[in-house]
Amino acid sequence: MKNALADKFYGAWWGMFLGDSIAMPSHGYSTSKLLNFDYGKIDSLLAPKDPHPESILQGLPQPDLPENCDYLGSNRRRLWRKAGTHPHHGLEAGANTLPMILALHLGASMAEKRKFDLDAWMERYCVVMTSPGGHDDTFIPSIHRRYFENVAASKDPEKNGCPDAHMSDIAIFLPLMFGSYRDPARTQMTLYRALRKFTIGEGASTGAFFLSEILAWVMRGSSIEDAIYKNMTPDRHGSLAFPFRRWIKNREDETAISSTGRLAPIEEAIPLSIYFSLKYSSDLEAALFANANTGGETTGRGAVIGALVGAQCGFEAMPKENLAKLKYSGEIQAVGDIVFSALNHMI
Repeated sequence: MKNALADKFYGAWWGMFLGDSIAMPSHGYSTSKLLNFDYGKIDSLLAPKDPHPESILQGLPQPDLPENCDYLGSNRRRLWRKAGTHPHHGLEAGANTLPMILALHLGASMAEKRKFDLDAWMERYCVVMTSPGGHDDTFIPSIHRRYFENVAASKDPEKNGCPDAHMSDIAIFLPLMFGSYRDPARTQMTLYRALRKFTIGEGASTGAFFLSEILAWVMRGSSIEDAIYKNMTPDRHGSLAFPFRRWIKNREDETAISSTGRLAPIEEAIPLSIYFSLKYSSDLEAALFANANTGGETTGRGAVIGALVGAQCGFEAMPKENLAKLKYSGEIQAVGDIVFSALNHMI
């Protein structure tokens, strides 16, 4: 049993970092036509290309903040002012985006404390976000911008957080979701407290609860399909209203994508993640590359798909050559080892 659990844990752990990295260059493309023009068919780990035809960076506010709240720094300010800058400009092939760098730091914080300590995590989070060289990503998602702007304005982040959150915001807290294997109720409370620092909406927490429940079932030995269709009732989450089985049977990928949506809102990203996870539940690489070639909110979806399909397939079936190409493979292995050893005490 222990060996089976380890295989599923490491499959999910590595899968979430691999899924994010594979998806990184295609993040933010709203159509397959634009994506294919720049990259062709994505079938390997790639670096992002400039210019990004739909870059949103130039339209984002660039507030002047005190040093302890400055999430931008001079280099990002320069890049944000330049039209067409890819959201992940400068990241090399195999690198991870900011949300998964934060997930790695979250895992390290949990490993250090042998549990999740919200205050310790927030202290570490602030250092990563505001220190020169704390991370290499160019794009700063809205929940982080709002958090530091609230702090700078002496506003309570828990009362003034983002009303909405995106899939990548949930992905940060994937290390916490493993706790559902041991204690679902306590894990939900932990996820709620952590997400409350950033978003006042309920979509992030309910989505995180739902995904953590699926992950727990798969780690216990269920397939993704059984976890969704046998172990949950249809009203468990709004995502389950979509006809995933019919789309898969009839090979209606475009119908699935247009019906769920490919962009960032959780309401779109979770059902599309479920679709890819169900369709490619026995082939992790196929799932991750299908996601990357869809465009939209690829990175957050990729991390979640990687965790779910990685758990079902297990670590032994993972593409080791691509894992070795991940920029932070050593850190991912080291933190994963400690988190797994502390699984009984993580929350």
